[in-house]
Amino acid sequence: MPSLCWYEASPARFVLESIRVSKTGRPFSLRRYGDSVYWLGTVADLPIGVAHVPAEVMIWYPEAFPAVHPDVFILSPEIPAAEFGHSWHRWKDGKICFVQPSHWNLATTADEVIEKIADWYFNYAAKKAGLIDEMPAVGRAHV
Repeated sequence: MPSLCWYEASPARFVLESIRVSKTGRPFSLRRYGDSVYWLGTVADLPIGVAHVPAEVMIWYPEAFPAVHPDVFILSPEIPAAEFGHSWHRWKDGKICFVQPSHWNLATTADEVIEKIADWYFNYAAKKAGLIDEMPAVGRAHV
């Protein structure tokens, strides 16, 4: 018997994810690629006075979701490959680190992930603009 995708095994969770993202007011749309689903959208939270383009973001649900956190990629603007590691909260493969993997909570939904991504992008833009020396471990930098 073929295994079910997470959204087939837990349709109520899938509906909850969709409803909560739609209520954010942020421009995200749910897409499908084979048996996988992902969100595609933009975040444009920037420090005052920082000119930076909005970030196009992909939130990819892994097969083991919600036991495993989604993968988040910034599709544009292009983030230099050298900007990875703890100081950038970014993995070498390009995924951004929005939560320590051991701190992932199964109840976290995509709308909460989107807000963490918005904080990450705000902090990234602030660091690039020289407003902060270090991206905070959690939340949004005070600039």
